Order: sequence, then structure tokens, then C-alpha cells
Amino acid sequence: MRQDNIQSKLENQHFVNLIGIIILPNNPFFIKDQPFYMKKLCGVSILERNINILNKNGINEIFILSKISLDLNIERNFDKNKFIRIIKLNSIQRVKELLNQKNLINSEKNFAVVLDGSVLIDDRIVSSLLNQKGDTLYIKGKNIYSNCLDKNYANILASKINLNNKKFIFENTVSSFNEFFNSLTSYNTIHHSSDEISTYMPDMRRAVPLYIYSFRHYEDFKSAKKFLVKRTQKGTLDLIAWYFNRHFENIFVYLFADTRITANHVTILVNILGYSVLFLLLLQYWWIGLFLLILINILDGVDGKLARLKNQESKAGHIEHSFDQLYEQAIYVGLGFASYFIIDQFFVIIVLIIMLLSDSFNRHCSMQYKEVMKITLADSSKFDQLFRKFDGRRNIYTLHILIFGIFGHFEFVIFSICIHAIITSIIYSIQAIRHMKKADNSNISNIIKLKGGMFE
Repeated sequence: MRQDNIQSKLENQHFVNLIGIIILPNNPFFIKDQPFYMKKLCGVSILERNINILNKNGINEIFILSKISLDLNIERNFDKNKFIRIIKLNSIQRVKELLNQKNLINSEKNFAVVLDGSVLIDDRIVSSLLNQKGDTLYIKGKNIYSNCLDKNYANILASKINLNNKKFIFENTVSSFNEFFNSLTSYNTIHHSSDEISTYMPDMRRAVPLYIYSFRHYEDFKSAKKFLVKRTQKGTLDLIAWYFNRHFENIFVYLFADTRITANHVTILVNILGYSVLFLLLLQYWWIGLFLLILINILDGVDGKLARLKNQESKAGHIEHSFDQLYEQAIYVGLGFASYFIIDQFFVIIVLIIMLLSDSFNRHCSMQYKEVMKITLADSSKFDQLFRKFDGRRNIYTLHILIFGIFGHFEFVIFSICIHAIITSIIYSIQAIRHMKKADNSNISNIIKLKGGMFE
């Protein structure tokens, strides 16, 4: 969920203060002299992932409850632009003392979000907590993915509690996450199932099931890595992206997962390669340019996956799509001028301009539709899902280059791509208008029904 949306939800809930509490297990298993929740999983420890989830939802003051000695700094900087205060304590009573010093307990608008520090939890569960009114406890539903088949294990996902109404919890001796929440069941805590949370994610172009991942031994880390890599995959892809690029993307992501290579590193490399292709095409090195373009298509899917895998998603990361479009347009310019140098006719430049305008237009239609409708155009109907497999975009245009190259006529590629871009623009605009008008008519119908009911 985007930070601006979260902030508006916090304002709507009228939170004066919102803290996070992470309860670590008393008897964790150790890996190389450190508790399992401190071991790096795809470059980020389980504890850091839980801290990042809280911070992503606007919680900057976090208490870590642990009975064992940990090499944790009292304050750690997880984001250069946002300071997060992390305080390690060995008892819930110490939380009360610190909160009392800041007068955070005696208010109806002071809440705490509490997480189990021994598991990985979907960040949408925490986001949903902030949408619910009052004290809320989320329990595991039927459709949430869990690697643990024990029905009595990790059934409680997370909770949001009012610090004023739940003063009694600070008087108890907390020995586990479950014990902490067992005391809440009879104190007006509203229970919600995770099945109530929507799983469709517009940025992922698919429904992504919620999850809670438990760790009982070292083998769970291996399976968790594969699980997290698989979850980074977007839906409704074109044929090339799904049947070819996807497999190589996952190999790169898996190899980069436990290294210092970040999404930003991959993005920079992709942009450098993109402008390299421009110059290779202008110099008529078609086959080398085509090879690098295929590599670009693969790596372009790696940076987003790597960001999601390593919890490195950010607002600034979305600007990567704008840089993508810039080097893509540069490549198309290279294709057009390379054709012009061979054919030596001005109409080739006209074709290039039409292609660039059509490609830009269909992109803008798609983005505007998603912004208004909160769903991607590709997911709006079965026809749209089918057309998305063949629509005009870089992966499919690369196939045009390969086919014309095989026949020895690279100079005609720009004409073929132009036709494809025009068809895509026409279909995108027609479908977007059709779906939006349908939504408008549905809203008008609902208003009429509502007014009719008022006068009955």
C-alpha cells in the first residue's frame, strides 16, 4: 500500500500516537550463534522485515520484546530519509514505563500494533488493521497460505489494541505471542478473518494470496526463499514475458537474492544497456543490438522482483517506469533512423513519428485507466487479458526484430512495429472508454436506486 494512502487512513482513524510491538520467541533455534529471526533471508532478516512492515504503515517507534540477549542497537536507521526508533526490552512492564513517561497510555487515541516476531507476515494484514475501528485481532482464514499445517500454530496473525483500554496487559508476564493475545479474547476485541482482506493487487496485475510463514528449522529458510521469489511474479503478461523472460528473471533474482546487488543496481545497468542498443542500431549492428535488447527485457523484470523480494520498494522506485519509457523510446528512435539510413526515404521518419505517438498514447491510456479504475486494463475482461498477451510493447516488438532479421530485412521492422502500435492504441482506447462508461452508468443507476428508496 502506498504511504500517502496509509497516511490518510491514519488521519481518518484519528490516531494521536501509533507504536509497534514485536514479540520475539523465548526459545528460538539458533543458526551460527544467532537466533533464526536475525538470519538474513534474501538479504533481509525476519526481524528487519517485520520492522519494515510497521514502518511502511507509518509506525516509527517500535518496541522489541525479547527475553534473550541480542546484539541489537537501540536505534537503527533503516531508511536514510526517515528515522525509526527501535527499543529493545525484556518485559512488557518496561513498555508501560516508557509509555507513561510520554503520557501515551491515558488516551483513547493511542494504539499499538503487535506482531509475532517469529514469523513472516503479509504487510497487507497490518495495513488492514489500521482500517478497522477499535481493538482488532486478525486470525488465520481458510484462504491464507501457511507452510505450517498445524491448525493450532500461528492462528493469530496480528492485532491493534488501544493502550488505554488494555492497561491490564502491561501487568501480565508475557512469555509468548499467543499468551499475550489469549488475554485479549474476553476484553471487547473484535476478531476478523484474513479472508476478509482483498487479495487483488493492481501493481502486480493479479490476486496475490495472503501468507504467514513459520520457521521451525533451517530447511524453512530454503523453502521460504523459493516462496518469496515466486510471489514477486506479476500477472497478465505478454507471451514472451510469460513463456521466456519469466524463467530467466527468476534465475537472476534467486542468484542476486543473498548478495549486495539491489534493484537500483539492476535498473542502472538496464538503462546503460538501453542506450547502448540505440547506438548499436544507428551503427547497423543489428544482431548485437538484438541480443542486448533480449537481455534488457529479462533484466527489466529483475529489478522490480528484487525490490519486492528485499523489501526495498519505495515511492521513488515507481519513477523507474518513466526511465524505462525514455530508453525504450530511444531504442525505437534507433530502429527508425537505422531503417532511414538504409531506405533513404523521408516517409520512414513519418512512420517512426506515428509509431512513437501511438506507443505513448496506449501507455497513457493504460496508466490513466489504472489510476481511475484502481484495476489494470488487462484485468478488466477476458478479452483484455487475451489481448494483453499480444499487445504492442517492447517484448513483442523484439520478436518483430528477430523475425525480420531472420529474413535479412531489418530495415522494415519499424513499419511492422508501427502497425502493431496503432492497433494497440485503437483497442486500448476503445476498451478503456467502454469499461469507464459502464462504470459511470452503474454509478448513475445506484444513485437512482438510492434516491428512489429515500422517497418510498
